[in-house]
Amino acid sequence: MISKSKLKDLAILLGWIAGLILIAGLFWALTQPVRSRFLVRAVNRVLEQSGDTRRLTGPSSSRGYGSMLKGSWYEMNDTQVNDSRRVLIFSFIGEGTFFPCAALMNNEGKVEEFLALNNHGERLLGRISPGILKTYARRIEGGRR
Repeated sequence: MISKSKLKDLAILLGWIAGLILIAGLFWALTQPVRSRFLVRAVNRVLEQSGDTRRLTGPSSSRGYGSMLKGSWYEMNDTQVNDSRRVLIFSFIGEGTFFPCAALMNNEGKVEEFLALNNHGERLLGRISPGILKTYARRIEGGRR
């Protein structure tokens, strides 16, 4: 039988853990716009440095794709061509390392292109087999193939 003092100590400990989880969850939810803004700025800086005319405009409002990969959906515009498309920003795993990557979608919801968002990723993306790229594309498209 557990004594009242041990039960009280356990309740206090569980209360502290629940409180910390609640605070962390609120912090995560309430800082989403700030984190999203920083990601847009960072990706646009990379695109500008590489001479690309495309830019992220902001988070995508619709949830049209059921990606199995963890990432964030954004809208992208091309400044030279009046074209808007959806983009998934996620971590790609290649040769045992992670690197930031963007998957550009066409109007039919298919992955059109993968863009590495750093120099290491650019080198690795060129060496990754087409089969692995197709697997990533199927997962991003929601496994509909």
